Amino acid sequence: MGTFTPALTGLAAVAPAVGDALPGLTGLFNIAQTVTGTNAAQKAARQQREQQALALKQLQEKQAVQLRDLQEQAALDRATIDARAAQAETDRRAALKRAVARQRAAFGASGIGNQSSGSNEAVLLGLFSESEADRAAREKLDTLRFSAIDQNIEAQKRINVLQASQLAEKQRVQRVSGGVF
Repeated sequence: MGTFTPALTGLAAVAPAVGDALPGLTGLFNIAQTVTGTNAAQKAARQQREQQALALKQLQEKQAVQLRDLQEQAALDRATIDARAAQAETDRRAALKRAVARQRAAFGASGIGNQSSGSNEAVLLGLFSESEADRAAREKLDTLRFSAIDQNIEAQKRINVLQASQLAEKQRVQRVSGGVF
């Protein structure tokens, strides 16, 4: 036991110094835990922000694709309307020529063949007016169709903005409620 006595005596001499240093070491330990906890919280907050940014980016990309598809479909619809309008105009003019020719033939068969006749001109002008009225009605309908296409695109743009705003607000609320800013 004699060999342990000097060692115990040495420890007894160091014990007060260790006791004095212990509160400082505990404080350092607490600071290390706080920093580590803060780092973990910061890491969690950063991960949450990154996830939210990714979700917003994915939403915006999805909306961009949907809008592009809608605009392409709108262009096709406009082209279809224009093609139908051109065909309708060709058909209208052909029908007008046939009607004028038929009416002139009828006038000629009845003996009113001279174009200087007032009633002959009135009938032909009536045919032209009727044809122009049909064209104007078709153009008005086409204008309404174009307007509907444009409104559909604008509505989709408003929906996209609303969805993005709602997601951003939802994410902000999640960050605030989680104590992450």
